[in-house]
Amino acid sequence: MNRQENTSLLLTGEDLHILNPRFQQVLDRHDEEGLIELARTQIEGGATALDVNPGPAKKMADRLLWVMETIQRRWDIPLFLPAGTHLEDGLHRHRGRATINAVTADSDKLDTFVHLAKKYNANLVVLLTKPGQRTTGSQEQLQMAIDVLERTDAGGLPLSHIFLDPVFSVRTDPMSWNLSGGMPDLDRVLELISLIGELTDGKANTLLALSNGTLGLPAARRSTFHCRMLPLLIDAGLRAVILNCRDRKLMQLACSLEIGNRRQKKAA
Repeated sequence: MNRQENTSLLLTGEDLHILNPRFQQVLDRHDEEGLIELARTQIEGGATALDVNPGPAKKMADRLLWVMETIQRRWDIPLFLPAGTHLEDGLHRHRGRATINAVTADSDKLDTFVHLAKKYNANLVVLLTKPGQRTTGSQEQLQMAIDVLERTDAGGLPLSHIFLDPVFSVRTDPMSWNLSGGMPDLDRVLELISLIGELTDGKANTLLALSNGTLGLPAARRSTFHCRMLPLLIDAGLRAVILNCRDRKLMQLACSLEIGNRRQKKAA
């Protein structure tokens, strides 16, 4: 992510995901012009990287390479690649520094992806959760972060190449009035991002998929919540975000936020 070695927030477009019906249609039809338009809309909206996830289908390897090559023939933009069985083919052909997304903090599997990230000079996104384990409190996740950083350091992967993801989850409401159901657990995430910053003297990168925090909300309200949450997350120390780059209001806000200035304010 050469473009982002400065004070700018890394803005990664979310639309090239199998859960997006338009992207699924593009894949099914091998629609090159449709793919180019999906990528162009995000890049023109302000994306400085694109997340690519063509799904777990048997044709994933061919799909992934087709998407990568189609986009990178036209734009010099880094891509987030899914941590699947065909990852190494993608890393080998990617132009510039790719990002492996997203590996859990499971130590049995983490070493494999650390090795690949080091081999191909790639970034690595690590989810601060483990298979079969629900998102826990910030202290438990902070210990996961410590374990991950120790393991990646032992594997020779530079700290600047690691992005820790606190993993948004949506609260279920135990009350019959449904006052907080569908709301993101923002307090836990803010605390964890801040703790990671304090632990590493602001040197560790943190990343969030913003839309994951509003999955339970009506579509009309999601943009408003995203615009309210993002400045709080940046103030806490967030360095990168996967988001809807078609949301003009959100992108105008996101492009105006400079992580360097906010770190300086905290130090002052």
